[in-house]
Amino acid sequence: MADIEVNQAGAEMIGEGALSLTTLQDEAARLKQSLLDLRLSEATGLSLVHCPSAGRQETLVRDLASVATDAKFVVCHLSLEQYPLDALSAVVAAVLDGLKAPQDKRPVGLLGLLGRYDEKHGRKAFQNLSEAFEEQGLSSDLSAFCLAYLNAAGSAEMEVKAFSEWAEGLLSASATQWGVRGVLNDKTAQRVLADLTRIILALGHSGTMILLSRGEIIARRTERQRERAYTVLREFVDNFDVGHGCLSTKLFVTGGDELFVGEKSLQSLGALMTRLGVPSAAEPPPPHRTWTSLIKEPYEYVHRAVRSPEKLRPAHLRSLIRVSQGLPPTEAVTSMSVGHEKIDRTIDQLFAHAEMAGSVFQVLSGEYGSGKTHIMLHLAERALSQGHPVFWLNLERMNLDLGNPQRHLHRVLSQSVLPKKGRPSALTRARAWTRSAIKLKRLASALEEVSRMEGTEALAARRALQLFDGADDVGQRVEDYLVAEDLKERGSSAGYRADAYRRLLLWCELLKILDGAAGPVILIDEAENLYTSGLARNVRRSALRTLSFYCGGSVPGACVLLAMTPNTFVEMRKECKTLLSELNQVGSTLDIEDVDLFRRRLGKLEPNVVPEFSRKMRKELAEKVRRTHRSVRGAVEMDDWEDVVSHVARSASSPRQVVRELIDRLEASWWAGS
Repeated sequence: MADIEVNQAGAEMIGEGALSLTTLQDEAARLKQSLLDLRLSEATGLSLVHCPSAGRQETLVRDLASVATDAKFVVCHLSLEQYPLDALSAVVAAVLDGLKAPQDKRPVGLLGLLGRYDEKHGRKAFQNLSEAFEEQGLSSDLSAFCLAYLNAAGSAEMEVKAFSEWAEGLLSASATQWGVRGVLNDKTAQRVLADLTRIILALGHSGTMILLSRGEIIARRTERQRERAYTVLREFVDNFDVGHGCLSTKLFVTGGDELFVGEKSLQSLGALMTRLGVPSAAEPPPPHRTWTSLIKEPYEYVHRAVRSPEKLRPAHLRSLIRVSQGLPPTEAVTSMSVGHEKIDRTIDQLFAHAEMAGSVFQVLSGEYGSGKTHIMLHLAERALSQGHPVFWLNLERMNLDLGNPQRHLHRVLSQSVLPKKGRPSALTRARAWTRSAIKLKRLASALEEVSRMEGTEALAARRALQLFDGADDVGQRVEDYLVAEDLKERGSSAGYRADAYRRLLLWCELLKILDGAAGPVILIDEAENLYTSGLARNVRRSALRTLSFYCGGSVPGACVLLAMTPNTFVEMRKECKTLLSELNQVGSTLDIEDVDLFRRRLGKLEPNVVPEFSRKMRKELAEKVRRTHRSVRGAVEMDDWEDVVSHVARSASSPRQVVRELIDRLEASWWAGS
């Protein structure tokens, strides 16, 4: 009973009545199913396991590693006591050295995996891996090292030395000759990890499993180190599988009481807990529930045998996994949306008008938790399916520098989603365009075409073309320019703002020429933070000046949607009458920041109001969720389904909460099936 008491101590905070109890055997079975789902869908997953003792933790890690090995996953086990999570680059460097393939008895690292690939493919190894990287859309420092290693004659001593230096933060001259442009550091660590998971798939393995044990060590670190470690965990949850994130990857974190219970535990970070908290009391814990607590046998719950999906629908399966981990789906959103008929009609009109009128601007108005973000995801999915690139400005994190586009442009590009295979970001496309001689030549041709245009984007194209003259590494310089690497620390002068705007407009033209993309969709979420986060009046004025560019018709063919609460819309429209008038008197305001047009648009605009999330809509959404789940898992019989729906319809405050709790209950019932 001691184990159960420990778990109950944290139960009140992880979810009402939720214990999420498992045994060693249960965790092994959950992992088997999870890895099968991740392999079939190329999704990613994070699991945290609360262990009652150090001995049980060691046994669990050993058993989980064995399960992953049997599933043909490459495995790496690290102790967070030796490799603290707040030093992410050191963790990733250790992962690169600690990888173990299914046939290995000890870790051989990435270079060892490449050696085995070379033995298997012989003279065709370099060509085969190059083609696999091309198929993955992989153009990175890590892939450049891999190809250099396979292409080396003899012992590859120089390549091994350069790789070791790169992992330590040093860039050698030989590495730059192979196309390596940066080093492994805390800023690049997540991207390197994502590249690694793609390389592991290209090498023919099923996926990547990373086990991080001794998680309780995080709670013993200094306050700053602890907060950084929990922030890294949150970033893993949020960004693990978006943009150029990881593929077919499982991250497992195990730890004792200190990690899960107490003022220094992961519960001290509310933003992390909203994602990790157990969404329902349904048992047994289904395969993709993020948080479980280990107890000793006997255990009253049973689970089904591991089983492939009824039908292989990767997008639906990926959405199911994301929802299970407290994240909104980025695909198959329309299959779990209700009350959007009017929104859909508005979307159609916006796209049509953007093509005819140059650009359109609309406001989406709704209270907190009403489902604004879900509607924007709905719009994003529609946009991508019709060939529109999507640029996100989430003002939860960007409100402090919205008025400085030179400082937030890089993040806008990194959070963008392009209508290409794998839904890459603009940063990923920039790397692909500039790391191949053939593609770089095609990029130069596209820049020449843009440079002959009459718009301000022509200035950016001409500047980019100048970088082709006399550069030691043309690709590196052009990539840095396109992704605004040089602007991130610049001041707020009008010249830097104009430079950022020009580069965004250049992106729109390049995507049209090189990828055949339609006009961009710009989604600006949580705009209420301009008024709720204590910003000074002059800072809001600068922010409105930037919104005058995004929303005032300066981006050709753009469809711009600004989401905010009703009160914020009223306040912004009222304040714009004075603040935007003041901006007209400021000499640093640019012509491209059309404050007059933005003010007129805002004054005449009737916001598109999020429909009230009524009881009827909640029940309709419940049936849609059930159908989506059935499309992956098959029919799941729940005798108390109507009671569950009634409970969720009463208690859940937003569509996301409804979807998450129902998916968790359906998954638990499916997992308990025979």
